[in-house]
Amino acid sequence: MTLHRIALITLAATLFAQAPSASARSLAEVQAARTINVVTTAGGPPHGFLNPESNQLEGIMVDVSQALAKKIGVGLNLSSVPFAGLIPTLTSGRVDLMSAPLFITEERARVIDFSTPVYEWGEGLVAGTRSTKQIKNFDDLKGSKIGVLVDSVQFKMIKDMPDTKVSTYPDYVTLLSDVRAGRVELGIVDPPSVLYQIKSKNIPGVKMVEGYQPQRVWQVGLAVEKGNAELLAAVNKGIAEIKANGELAAIGQKWGVSELLSK
Repeated sequence: MTLHRIALITLAATLFAQAPSASARSLAEVQAARTINVVTTAGGPPHGFLNPESNQLEGIMVDVSQALAKKIGVGLNLSSVPFAGLIPTLTSGRVDLMSAPLFITEERARVIDFSTPVYEWGEGLVAGTRSTKQIKNFDDLKGSKIGVLVDSVQFKMIKDMPDTKVSTYPDYVTLLSDVRAGRVELGIVDPPSVLYQIKSKNIPGVKMVEGYQPQRVWQVGLAVEKGNAELLAAVNKGIAEIKANGELAAIGQKWGVSELLSK
């Protein structure tokens, strides 16, 4: 490669890095386009997943986004990225709204604006069916081999616990496989996701740990780009309406999470 070509490539890379990132559209722009661009993740059923038979995205947060698009009066353009790509996709301006099982945290709220909560749950534990380990609370996890999803709140909970080996996974299928094989003793998980996986995929050799008291409960909300106030207000208005008219309750009943819905 010539020095001239190297210089051109370096210049192009520099200009690309300095280019301003796109901004998500305002409510007025979304309504003018008659379509809202929404990102979810297909890695967390029943919250969001790709149905292999229909090749369509389905799940709780898919249904919620469809209901909200109707309330805003626009069509829905839905896309999916890996869990770790949700916030970067939103902050890059490539989508207008995120509808995924992402917990509302102070750290995340510094870079994106969350809606009012849709539903909530505490962390759960999964173990191999032969395990006899007694785990009653979070402190009992010390000294164990733990599996968690990458970039999850569960990872941040456990990563600094002394004498504890933590492994990260891209999805629950691979995490559960390692729990079943004994490569990790326990998985810190979202109970609705794991119960759905165990049931729908007929995964043997794993069980939820009974009697464990979660350290805390997290809430799930949708999110918009930081400062997109009018779109956020429209989303919050839509959430209030589907809570009041029973649409959210119907979604919860459909996916077996009625007891987790936020009031």
